[in-house]
Amino acid sequence: MKFVDEATIDIAAGDGGAGCASFRREKFIPFGGPNGGDGGRGGSVFAIADRNINTLIDYRYARRHIAKNGEQGRGSDQYGAAAPDIELRMPVGTIIRNAETGELMVELLEHGQRTLLAKGGDGGFGNLHFKTSTNRSPRQKTPGWPGEAFKLQLELRVLADVGLLGMPNAGKSTLIAAISNARPKIADYPFTTLHPNLGVVRVGPERSFVVADIPGLIEGASEGAGLGHQFLRHLQRTRLLLHIVDAAPFDDADPVLQVRAIAAELKKYDPKLHVKPRWLVFNKVDMVPGAEREQRIKDWVRRLRWKGPVFTISALAHEGLQPLVEAIWTHVAEYQREEPLPDPRFDEGVPVSHG
Repeated sequence: MKFVDEATIDIAAGDGGAGCASFRREKFIPFGGPNGGDGGRGGSVFAIADRNINTLIDYRYARRHIAKNGEQGRGSDQYGAAAPDIELRMPVGTIIRNAETGELMVELLEHGQRTLLAKGGDGGFGNLHFKTSTNRSPRQKTPGWPGEAFKLQLELRVLADVGLLGMPNAGKSTLIAAISNARPKIADYPFTTLHPNLGVVRVGPERSFVVADIPGLIEGASEGAGLGHQFLRHLQRTRLLLHIVDAAPFDDADPVLQVRAIAAELKKYDPKLHVKPRWLVFNKVDMVPGAEREQRIKDWVRRLRWKGPVFTISALAHEGLQPLVEAIWTHVAEYQREEPLPDPRFDEGVPVSHG
């Protein structure tokens, strides 16, 4: 199953049933009066957040969701039955917009959250409603009200404490595999990661945080270049960004220029994303000669005029990971105490999708 984070669907609530114009006709009761019942309410459409669902794949194939109409009213004071509602179960983190106007309708942020998307039409009135002291045999009735209908754009953003970003082949997937039980596909060529992966990092008893591995970005990503542009939005919900930098690029690229290029793409895409807490993590330092390692890192940091935290690691050799994990936990724990995230919708080590 591929990770699917966008879908467009059509929903329509049911129409209300029409009211009935009827009169009581029984032997020895010549003037029984009106007894036409009201129509039933049409079915509504609801969205329910479910942490046991992790993609929008179902809505790629089931694009139309139409509730039934309410029953018509009948004689003998019988009201029409209301139609059943439709419940659309979606992953936690789904954003629902009106596809025609772009208006944000709802964000599903908590497991079990239930939101009305389209209201069913009310039933029409039977002639029983129009009986008065001066109008004892009304023949009026009203049709049912129409239900609401919308075209919706569904968008799923992963919920994670920490987001990994960087150029392709910087070692993001290797890092998430080294510090968590997630097992993303890893290879020695760019664009190995084609969809986000989530991993739970266990620091100790009741101490854990969630990391999202986002596909690599390239210059021009905010305008649609490369594979990572469609996943930039997943970084908006993280509390900390780890900027993974290849300290020994195979093409002899300048790490400083790569860092600046990624920072520029973040700023173009969303200024709020650019000012989010971001740490520099120089990866693959085991491939840099020991005598040059410290001086190279200092030169890169000086050229960047970097004031934030800097870490040097080798995800493949498991060097420097423990100090990094402890520092992340200290940072994330402050936010978790103040504003806890919803219960994760995945088990430990299970990525968002299975490619």
